[in-house]
Amino acid sequence: MFSAPNMEELRRLYESDTPVLAYTFQRRTVEGWTPEHTHHRGQLVALTQGLLIVETGNERWMFPSQRCAWTPPNCKHAARSVGGAAGSMVDLSPELCRGLPETPCMFNSSELLFAIVHRMVGWNLRQPLNTAQKHLITALRDEIRQPDRQSLRLTIPREERLARVAEALLDDVGDDRTLDAWAHFAGMARRTFMRAFSAQVGMSFGRWRQQARLFAALEMLAQKKSVTEVAIAVGYDSVSAFIEMFRKMLGTTPQTYFRGRRSWPHGSVIGATARLP
Repeated sequence: MFSAPNMEELRRLYESDTPVLAYTFQRRTVEGWTPEHTHHRGQLVALTQGLLIVETGNERWMFPSQRCAWTPPNCKHAARSVGGAAGSMVDLSPELCRGLPETPCMFNSSELLFAIVHRMVGWNLRQPLNTAQKHLITALRDEIRQPDRQSLRLTIPREERLARVAEALLDDVGDDRTLDAWAHFAGMARRTFMRAFSAQVGMSFGRWRQQARLFAALEMLAQKKSVTEVAIAVGYDSVSAFIEMFRKMLGTTPQTYFRGRRSWPHGSVIGATARLP
C-alpha cells in the first residue's frame, strides 16, 4: 500500500489527463477476490512473480508470471492474485486505448513488453513527455495489438444445469466422474449434455475439464507446490500424464513454464509500491 501522500498523488495522476501512469506493485501471498469493478484506463500488467486471475462475466482468464496481461478500460471484472503476485503496471488513458483489444488477453512473447514497461516505470510523470517517450508509447500500443491466439481462458456455461456441473468441477477438478455420470448430474441425456455444453463454452466437455484442471494446476504451481503434488490433486494418475497434458496445452513443461523470474527493483515514479487495482 502507498503511504497517504503517495496514494493521494497516484489518485490525482490517475484521474488526470496523464497519458501513461507506470508503477510497481507487490501483493500478499494469496488474495481474495476483489469486488466487481471497472476503471476508465486500460491496464497492462507485467508479472514477475505469482499469478493473476481475472473474471469478466462468465469468462475466467489466468495470467501467470513472466507474462504480460491486458485488461481494457470499462471492462467489468473481479480479480485475485496467488503466489505473492508482483511486477509492474502501466495504466493507459482512454485515448491511448483506442484500437487496442476490447477483451482481456495475454502475451507469452513478452520480452519487448517487459523492457518497455521497465523503462516507463522510471519516467518522471511530472515532466512533459519527450519525443523518445512518445515513440515508446507507440511501440507499446503496437505490441498490445498482438495478443496470443491461445489464451488461458475458461468460459463458464450460463445455462443453470450446465453451470452446476462447471461449479462442481471447479470446486474439485480431480473429480473423475464419467461423461455419463456428469450428464446424469445435469439431468440430461448424454448426447444432449455434450451438445449443449459444447455450444455454451465453445469446446467439448472433455477439453473444458482439461482446461479447468490446467487452471487449478497453474494456481498450485504458483504457490510453489511440487509437480507430483499438483498432478495428483488435479486428477492425474501419473506425473508423466500430467506433464504431457501440460506440454500439449502450453507447449512446455511445468518447470520450464515458470522458469526465469525477472527481478525488478521496487519503487516507482512517485517512490511507492502500488496496490493492484
